[in-house]
Amino acid sequence: MPRRRLVVALVGGLALLGAAATWALRPPDALPPLAVETLAPPTGIDLPAHVVAGGDDGTAFSLDAPVEGHIGGGTIYTIPLEGPPAISSVGVAWVTAEGPFRSLDAFTDWQRRHPEDSQVVGEPVVEHSALGAAVRKDLVMTAGVTITQWAVQHDDDLYLVEWMHTPEDDTWRPTVEAMIASWRWS
Repeated sequence: MPRRRLVVALVGGLALLGAAATWALRPPDALPPLAVETLAPPTGIDLPAHVVAGGDDGTAFSLDAPVEGHIGGGTIYTIPLEGPPAISSVGVAWVTAEGPFRSLDAFTDWQRRHPEDSQVVGEPVVEHSALGAAVRKDLVMTAGVTITQWAVQHDDDLYLVEWMHTPEDDTWRPTVEAMIASWRWS
């Protein structure tokens, strides 16, 4: 009899282990769909500088800006809007969509599921603009810096258009929205 109890306990334990493994490996629950908006940029914003940037592989883009920017780090283009003490700038970074962020959907899913790591506050929104269908969200970097990020996938690249600003200051928002409205893919 003890052997039979051992076999029953072992089979029962294996069944529980299999059920636990199946539960642990199940896909995550679906997230609710994102709200959808269309960018309605202001008119009459002076954007005298025409910026052309992008990767060596022909994944170029252009936009109009209040001033010229500069390339830093190879795949980051920065346009200063305002210097200290109230820092504000627009940056564009682009990377080949691969690895864990193989698509805009995968990147957005990770940000929504890991708000502490991604620093996302609030719920992202799909925003239609000259960028295409971008996912816009706010990232709180420190108590004094917020980044409003538009993430968009174009061809095989993931583009992050990021406006750095202080949380309480939306002074440059009309300019940033006009810059996004002027965006063109090459």
